[in-house]
Amino acid sequence: MPKIVDHEQKRKLIAESAWRIIEEKGIEHASIRAVAAAAGLSPGALRHYFSTQDELLLFIVDYYLTRGVDRASEGLVISHIPIKAAKEILLQLLPMNEEKRTAVGVWWLLAIRSLTSLALQAKKDELIDGLHDLTKAVLDILAQAQLLPPAVDIQLETLRLAALIEGLTILALLRPELYTPETVEQIVIRHVQELCSRDTDG
Repeated sequence: MPKIVDHEQKRKLIAESAWRIIEEKGIEHASIRAVAAAAGLSPGALRHYFSTQDELLLFIVDYYLTRGVDRASEGLVISHIPIKAAKEILLQLLPMNEEKRTAVGVWWLLAIRSLTSLALQAKKDELIDGLHDLTKAVLDILAQAQLLPPAVDIQLETLRLAALIEGLTILALLRPELYTPETVEQIVIRHVQELCSRDTDG
């Protein structure tokens, strides 16, 4: 009787093996051969799933970010209070726990690698566009509740809020002892509060 191969389980094993190598040794060591060995596969078997290192990295990004979104959405109830809802959505984008730190670490590896890889640029742009969509959604919630100043520039504030989230993300990865989850949450809350009370005419 032919052996039944669980391809999804195999791809999960490959993604997790590759990420361990990236964490411990750096992305330059996550070759097809090295990842295959860590996953207990032959290089030929791994190439059945991924023909290049960039394809492998794209899968790792999708695996960790999609899993993170799915888990974050499980049981998540957004507050009906606009300012609280804004905070809750924004905190979902930040590395507030170990799993999110891993996902964000993968994202930053892809972002850096995309600077020299055409194969990864489309995914990088897709993820940044997604961030902009979410920050605009937060501003729309506040605007619909008439909490934003009338003269607010939504387009500019969308970019500014996205820049804040990305900045907090990388600082929380690089200096977690300074940018603790509690501190990150305080910064997000302060930004939303100031945005709602700021006089944009000056």
